[in-house]
Amino acid sequence: MTLDVTYGESWDPVSRTVSGPMSRQRAAARDAAGEQYAVVLREEGHPQPAAVLHVAWAQGYFGIWAYDDRGRRTREIDLRRLEPGELFLRHLAQWLYDTDDMAEFAAEAGRILTDLHPDGRGRKVCEPKGVRGGSTHTLPDVPENQRRVPAPEFGDWGRAVALATDGRPTGPLRETPTPETGGDRDTGTTATPVPSWRPPAPMRPHHLAGTFTPGTRFSPPYDGPVGPYIVGDVVDAGPLRLPTGRVVACDPGWDGPVEPFTVTVPPGEYRVEVAMAAYASEYEGAHIRLEDYTAARVLVCEKPTETWELALRPGEDPRTLRDGEFYGFGVDTGTGCFVDAAAAERLTGRQDTIPDDDLPDGILVLDDPRSGGNLIAYPSGLGDGTYPVWIGRAGDGEVTCLVADMLILHGRELLP
Repeated sequence: MTLDVTYGESWDPVSRTVSGPMSRQRAAARDAAGEQYAVVLREEGHPQPAAVLHVAWAQGYFGIWAYDDRGRRTREIDLRRLEPGELFLRHLAQWLYDTDDMAEFAAEAGRILTDLHPDGRGRKVCEPKGVRGGSTHTLPDVPENQRRVPAPEFGDWGRAVALATDGRPTGPLRETPTPETGGDRDTGTTATPVPSWRPPAPMRPHHLAGTFTPGTRFSPPYDGPVGPYIVGDVVDAGPLRLPTGRVVACDPGWDGPVEPFTVTVPPGEYRVEVAMAAYASEYEGAHIRLEDYTAARVLVCEKPTETWELALRPGEDPRTLRDGEFYGFGVDTGTGCFVDAAAAERLTGRQDTIPDDDLPDGILVLDDPRSGGNLIAYPSGLGDGTYPVWIGRAGDGEVTCLVADMLILHGRELLP
């Protein structure tokens, strides 16, 4: 059966219409400019779409949602343009509805989730009974020739339809004339509907300057009889000696290989600060004060920070990150550290690398006479986990600092 092609801002499942319909010419202009738009494909005379394509080339994103005849999404395909003319399959999700009246994404709907990475790593999670049942975790079974596919030219949506339908035969595509019902965002002539989708948004830093400003107030950690977080002491952990300027952030107890970040700083000594925040609470009728280590930073220069970027190691590509994701360093001992790459192999993984409870402020400094570098270890907030490091830059691009964010204040809001 013929598939009708309509361009617009997005698909509205409530009204079963294309939100912000646009002409082929306008969609093509969006495509060329890298701006986002949607492509809705419906069987002739059918109210529900067979597939909806989400295109945002500026973010290197090409997403596909497949629908069943009841309007439920059954398949999500997240593709990324990492190389010219090629799309990498980053994520594939499938939902299995046992009954006709089962709601979209019902908790009991079976799920198969597959994540892939350009370096060959990946994971497949099967949940036959949905999120309330058991699951199996295995290596992905996606053949190599299906992990990378040609990127479509504008209007050439046949391959995308084949991916949405898992290769099942479909009819020819027919672009339907679409009247111009709204202005484009770049003209502002008429109000344009806000799209119901956006490209994946990896984690971004949140109020890092306030994290290191004593007296700054953040919203409480949870509901109930608890006060706000208030930034207190900012501990001076001493100078970090970086003889090569290649910075490593890791768990100091890690005894395997560690890689420095791809962004370097001039060799030298830089002050390390560890931020803390406290809040008031109650326990069994008693008032108590709880304090957390929230972040650690290496101060590289005194210029004000104007932009932030995620610190990356070789092989880490931020274009592959999904919503809220980040690259970070893992912690298994409740401790993080900064160290120069020349000293990391000798200073990490030792029995004396983990700070004792009786150390002042929980800070431990170890020296490496061979390289001239040292290691500064600090408690990692609430303990084990994975934590990002953010690189601050001045207006001229110079690195101002590196901040290891323990994510305690990341989800909190600033208070007056």
